[in-house]
Amino acid sequence: MYAKPRRLLPATLRALLLRFNPPQSWPSSVPTLVFLLLLTLGVEVLFSMWWDGYPGLFDYTALPAWLCPVMILLLLGQALGPRQQSWAVRLAIMWYALGLALTPLVIGALALTRAPWWEGPIVRQWGAAYGWAVFLVPYAWSMLATIRQLWPIGRRRAVAMGLCSAAALLAYEWYFPRAELWLPAPKEVAAPAQQARRPLPETALFFQQPELLRQSLEQLAPERPGVADTYLISIAGYAGQSVFLREAEAVQQLFDRRYGTRHRSVLLANSSEAAQRIPMANRDSVGATIREMASLMNRDEDLLVVYLTSHGGRNFDLSLDFPDLSLQPITPQWLAAQFKAAGIRWKLVAVSACFSGGYVSALADADSAVVTAADSTHTSFGCSDDEEYTYFGKALFVDALAHDNRLAQAFATARTAIRQREQNEGYEHSNPQLAIGKAFAARFGTLPLTRPEPAASAASAAGG
Repeated sequence: MYAKPRRLLPATLRALLLRFNPPQSWPSSVPTLVFLLLLTLGVEVLFSMWWDGYPGLFDYTALPAWLCPVMILLLLGQALGPRQQSWAVRLAIMWYALGLALTPLVIGALALTRAPWWEGPIVRQWGAAYGWAVFLVPYAWSMLATIRQLWPIGRRRAVAMGLCSAAALLAYEWYFPRAELWLPAPKEVAAPAQQARRPLPETALFFQQPELLRQSLEQLAPERPGVADTYLISIAGYAGQSVFLREAEAVQQLFDRRYGTRHRSVLLANSSEAAQRIPMANRDSVGATIREMASLMNRDEDLLVVYLTSHGGRNFDLSLDFPDLSLQPITPQWLAAQFKAAGIRWKLVAVSACFSGGYVSALADADSAVVTAADSTHTSFGCSDDEEYTYFGKALFVDALAHDNRLAQAFATARTAIRQREQNEGYEHSNPQLAIGKAFAARFGTLPLTRPEPAASAASAAGG
């Protein structure tokens, strides 16, 4: 009544071509299923040895999780299959036979990602889509082959068994950790990588930091009556990469030189190398700086600029990271609450981070401007120590605002430059955002430029 195991290979090849095999072409014996499981196990372990490296360890504790898919198929075959044809075992045999037949194609597709040309713009543009295709295509093809095998004996049954099998196996892979049968031997961590995140000395962390913040706040100058003074807080949040510190310092230097924030700017940064000279960036130091500046500013005249550069998450958290410390991130809601509590009216907030567009809705109002490196669903680029500054920081602050103090026009210039650079390097456009309130545009459509201090003006007049 049932086929011998030797007929399994031609039946599998015909199924891969989406051709029909009589049900009797598929063995339904438990020994055949056990043989396929052992063969699949050996192939997966050998592939892992090649992919992850040898030597290593076979983890037998992963076997129960690895066997769950066959249990799923057995249950589906029993529940949905024609019982007189013993599909409880036959469905599992079909899926594992098709999986083994597709294995060379999957291995070949994965091997392409290790080719020398698979790097740079190609992998950045196509890597995610290619990875999903390699993962999903075998399931989709096995599902079609299963439906084709069952089609003559019941269309509804064929579709139900094919769809349910593929959906159940995909759901298991998606929601449960992968059973790693082969564990490669751990590699030693290179010494330079350890040094890059060396812990902050305890004395600097607990004693020097409060003093550094006090010194930074004490040097702030009060507002000048009748003058639209600009105050700046430049924040580098992530200690693991120095590009953020370089950028925050460059923004401070630009505003001190061009926009009159000398003695009215504070730099906060998370950096092991700069911990001896720059206050750390955390919620306490940022909140204290906002409150101190608010006490010095004229609410109706002066402008507060806050620049944040770090990594950002899909939930719009801006990372505040320092070795061996657990720091709460800056969120749009938290920052908005700080401005409200301090009574800050006129403000320009710029955020250089992935998904930073999430700050717009929380902070935008008539008296504010919010500019971000990306929208709420896209990443930004350049947050690597291979770059001097992030794409956004360089285009808007280092380049555009250094020559044009009209915020909207400078943003348009920077946005065009960012788009062109991303296109040249094969990146998806980050889509930077700008929201300018009506009152802000009327008062600060042109940002205040450097004005001489009264003492300096008097000295110049006396000298003349």
